[in-house]
Amino acid sequence: MNKVIVIGGGPAGMMAALEAAINENQVLLIEKNKNLGKKLLITGKGRCNLTNYSDMNQHIKNIVDNPDFMYSSLAEFDAYSLYYFFEELGLPLKIERGDRVFPKSNRSQDVLKVLQKELFEHNVELIQDQVVEILVKDQKVRGVKLKYQGQLEAEKIILAAGGSSYPQTGSDGSGFKLAQETGHKIIEPEPGLCGLKTKEDWIYEAQGLKLKYVSLKLLKKGEEVFSEFGDLEIRDKYLDGPIIISASMHIDQNPEAYQLEIDLKPALDYQTLDQRILRDFNKYSNKYFGNSLSDLLPQKLIPIILKLSSIDYDKTVNQITAEEREELVYLLKKLKMNIEAKKDFKRAIITRGGVSTEDIDPQTMESKLVNNLYFAGEIIDLGAMTGGYNLQIAFSTGYKAGNNLS
Repeated sequence: MNKVIVIGGGPAGMMAALEAAINENQVLLIEKNKNLGKKLLITGKGRCNLTNYSDMNQHIKNIVDNPDFMYSSLAEFDAYSLYYFFEELGLPLKIERGDRVFPKSNRSQDVLKVLQKELFEHNVELIQDQVVEILVKDQKVRGVKLKYQGQLEAEKIILAAGGSSYPQTGSDGSGFKLAQETGHKIIEPEPGLCGLKTKEDWIYEAQGLKLKYVSLKLLKKGEEVFSEFGDLEIRDKYLDGPIIISASMHIDQNPEAYQLEIDLKPALDYQTLDQRILRDFNKYSNKYFGNSLSDLLPQKLIPIILKLSSIDYDKTVNQITAEEREELVYLLKKLKMNIEAKKDFKRAIITRGGVSTEDIDPQTMESKLVNNLYFAGEIIDLGAMTGGYNLQIAFSTGYKAGNNLS
């Protein structure tokens, strides 16, 4: 029997601790928050999108950062295994649009409860404290130094301290420091699945505007690197919503090299949209241009389009030329915005970057540099799209680490 310390009580840490205990190890789970799973509770807007009910290839396809590293973990514990795992624990699940898996209760609290119950039943000891140092001697772990309770010895340590996103949940980047102090390379952490700030001033006037069923293209120096169809929202000086946070995963550490191109009417091609506008112009032929778009656009968007268009606001519709109408069609189909920066970690769903996968054995999750030190979850340089893929990474790597404490 090994004495195992797991650092971090998020989904990866809880899974790792549970599997280590099932394998008859003496397990201490150290969490600096008063309660476990603080970040887990806010995932999926409080509903907890546990995984995506799809095969390994689909998950690999949706992992943006170092997908090949995850083959072994997903082969050992995939989405179907995770689904069965929770249902066996008595948590009923459901599959929604896009194969997203949620608890039937729509309560992330219920996910946490079943995990806590299993940890208790398998005699995992919980310690509320903060690890300030991992003790290493002769390239082998010896234990940890705690902030308040001195030192603890251990034969095995699993570091699952999370990333830097939503720091108020305890995911404040402190795990990166622990890993770096033991000699591991840290890929520069950056926000992932986050909102985007743009250079255009007009978004200040459109706060609260929600655009549904629009098409987005992400361009880098004029070349398309990503496209998506769905909803976006203009918040307090930045863009948010499903298609925006997806686009953020395709932006490197030089955001200013990117541009967004929004098609406000993707269901209509240029000719059809032109005919639609022409019908509206005929309907409002004697009105000012500024009063002719209410049938076509959301009220809050109209002043923006008027500002971006070269057509005078007080020009009567029957005076608008075919060339001006063509320009309006082009504007609605290719509304451009220049990216200034990503939103910070406070609102980022995940952290990109972290402990380099080159320093970790994907077959066991053990460090290649320090014997008996293992990694799991968001602390590793892994990141995926929305839809349950990131929580699956956490659970799969936690399962892998807890089951490979050789």
